[in-house]
Amino acid sequence: MSETDKRKFCGKPGRSGPPKGNANALRHGLKAGQLPADAKYIEWRMNDFRRQLEAAVLDAKGCVSLPDAAYVQTAMRWERHAALAQRWLTKQHDELKPEQRLMFSREIARASAERDKAIAALALDSKNNRLPWLMPIPNGDAEETEQ
Repeated sequence: MSETDKRKFCGKPGRSGPPKGNANALRHGLKAGQLPADAKYIEWRMNDFRRQLEAAVLDAKGCVSLPDAAYVQTAMRWERHAALAQRWLTKQHDELKPEQRLMFSREIARASAERDKAIAALALDSKNNRLPWLMPIPNGDAEETEQ
């Protein structure tokens, strides 16, 4: 640490600031909105889902770009749509007509398909499933380079 940095630092070295590896700086500012108080569990699930998806993007790509953040938000909104439709179907099952139950069920399935499209757009598995002609060709003298 240089002398200038020491003057700006206001804490104990190694003890101040966020823990190593945190994701505080990764937030992109895209928000999904608040849910009613009796549906907070869905909001918590969605926040966990978002964090897991962002971690997967970070692991696969090294950073979360703005388009990636938008796809994460889209996936999260569709997942929330499915969770809310499931909640409404469950809470008001007895009051709904069979056609209305089918509509809610269809919305849950559609939301899952749309969520999967948004996740697929992130191309998280492209690193592992490269086409053979895109793979680097070993040069045959790997034993010599390791020494």
